[in-house]
Amino acid sequence: VKCINELVERQSGRDEEVFAEWNQQMDKDRRGEVERYMTESQFDLDGESMSLDNLDSYLEKLYEDEMEEKIKATFMILQLVRDPDNLEVLVENEQFLGALTRIFREEAKKSMDLVINIVYIFFAFSNFSTFHQHMTQYKVGDMVMRVVELELKRDAHRKEELEKKKADMDAGELETQMKKMRITEKKQDKLLFVCIRVLLNLAEDISIERKMKKRKITPILVQMLERKSPELVLLAVAFLKKLSIFLENKNEMIQCGVTGQLLKHIPAASTDNVIMGVLRLMLNLSFDTEIRTRLVQEGVITKLVDLMKKPHFRHVCLKLLYHISMDDKCKSMFTYTDCIPIVINMVANFPEKQVEKTLIALAINLSNNPRNAGIMAQGETLNTLLSRLFQTKDVLLAKMLRNISQHDGEIKRKFGEFVSDIAALACQADDPNLLVELLGILGNMTLSDVPFAKILTDYDMINFLHKHLEPGASEDDIVLELVIFIGTCIQDPKCAPIFANSHLVAALYDLMADKQEDDEIVLQITYTLFRCLQHECTRVILLEQTQVVSYFVDLLYDKNAEIRKMADQTLDLVMEFDEEWATQIRLRKFQIYNAEWIQAMEREDVGGKDSFYRGRMAIEDDIEEDDIGYGDGGGYGGGKGHLMSDLGKAGDQQDALFVDDEDDDFGYDD
Repeated sequence: VKCINELVERQSGRDEEVFAEWNQQMDKDRRGEVERYMTESQFDLDGESMSLDNLDSYLEKLYEDEMEEKIKATFMILQLVRDPDNLEVLVENEQFLGALTRIFREEAKKSMDLVINIVYIFFAFSNFSTFHQHMTQYKVGDMVMRVVELELKRDAHRKEELEKKKADMDAGELETQMKKMRITEKKQDKLLFVCIRVLLNLAEDISIERKMKKRKITPILVQMLERKSPELVLLAVAFLKKLSIFLENKNEMIQCGVTGQLLKHIPAASTDNVIMGVLRLMLNLSFDTEIRTRLVQEGVITKLVDLMKKPHFRHVCLKLLYHISMDDKCKSMFTYTDCIPIVINMVANFPEKQVEKTLIALAINLSNNPRNAGIMAQGETLNTLLSRLFQTKDVLLAKMLRNISQHDGEIKRKFGEFVSDIAALACQADDPNLLVELLGILGNMTLSDVPFAKILTDYDMINFLHKHLEPGASEDDIVLELVIFIGTCIQDPKCAPIFANSHLVAALYDLMADKQEDDEIVLQITYTLFRCLQHECTRVILLEQTQVVSYFVDLLYDKNAEIRKMADQTLDLVMEFDEEWATQIRLRKFQIYNAEWIQAMEREDVGGKDSFYRGRMAIEDDIEEDDIGYGDGGGYGGGKGHLMSDLGKAGDQQDALFVDDEDDDFGYDD
């Protein structure tokens, strides 16, 4: 319950507040870096107090030959920049920035302490956008980039040299060298940290950021993720997140192997701030399919599921898992984690009326996988979810249940117990989106033991169907689901007389003409009428009271291949039951499939149309059904509610026809 309440808080705007607090904390830390550095630095000023009046003397010391004097002078200036009120006075001094940048450029390779002091001075100015123009004028960004590149080369060289000498050292010498290395790395991390801070601040200007990209800032930042300093790692992550909004930067991160580097910090990072920063960067990158694939290959799902158990990280983890769940090949990987039980438990016990969107979106995507759906329907879970649906009428919860209901076996049998309740709710539904999902569930109930005839009678669903099938009465999505539902009901022979006495069969024929531009609706109506033709009472209505056969013949010319196949199957069925229609259909099929030959004969026929038709009728008399070479009288179905790609295979069990719902993968925040 505590975890769910935490999610509710995030739903009501708490999530944005947490991110805002995180950013504010980073900003506070940024402005306090100078103070922290001053506190950590053990520099003896001999009791000398700092004053702007002494600025000229500090600048003069920068030109001393002794390095200690230069370091002392920069430390004194650093004391001055601690006060933001002094910054404007300092930047207006004609010699100040010129002297600092000259010393920085010439002495950067000689003393790390000197460089750190000067970069911290630049950092104090970079915190304010007002001074960025002055820093750009003196090429501060370029010099700082050179320092970063130099330090990374030094670090690589030191490690290489130590590796070469390691074999010749005893344990004591090796420990001493490693200790020196750790001290140097710690000091270097401090320098790299403040350098990246300066660059990040200057990158507020997109033109400056572009220049940094050309200087390979992205590979440098990815390399920073290997450092041991949590502050430096967090800063590198924040900078990468800023860069990740541009396609070229994202592609460069992929080339640098950023996914592997990020996953090393989950959950091994020493601070929650680093983990949160890494998760937010991964969330930005996860919109890319290739990056999602790499993350999955490197085991991100298990890590995120473990982190999801911690309330602080739950909402970001849910968003990441949602992005991953959009890929069909990744859905099955959730089966072997604790994700599905956790998510379904949170959905079933969510305290608000509407389940939080990210949470239910993840559940919707996962429910498309048969194994995942099986886990979701285990035990009493399905009963709990359906009870919640009846109480809350949550549209997205209904969509998830519809996805679960499409899978065969025990799942459908469990749904079968609730068909009457779902039908009752559908008849009362005011929300068209909810009605679509409820009808979708009913349409998926292709079980032979569902008492559809009783349901149609008890809930007066015939009037309900008439009401929504009237021209212009309902949206196309509702019409489509109604047609599918009728096609499912008509499998029950007891339903055929009900439909025959209700004029619904003729209404379907009229609807086909009205929706002739919508291929999906036409295909479903064709299949439903195919089902109706299998029952004598509905077949009589179609063949004697409508022109449905002529319409199906016209559909043989349709541009949609599936419609043509379904129309052909339906005409074959008509031929089985009505010999008079069979003769006309065979002739028409002959004309269609031999159109080119007939046209050629017409062009060559010098005797006129009469002789041609006499010849054609003579041909027709000799034609047997098997000679036409089309239609094997095969069954239709085998897909348990889905349209099969091969409609002409003989012996297949005839089953309900459905078209895959393109909205099964919920498109939230995509």
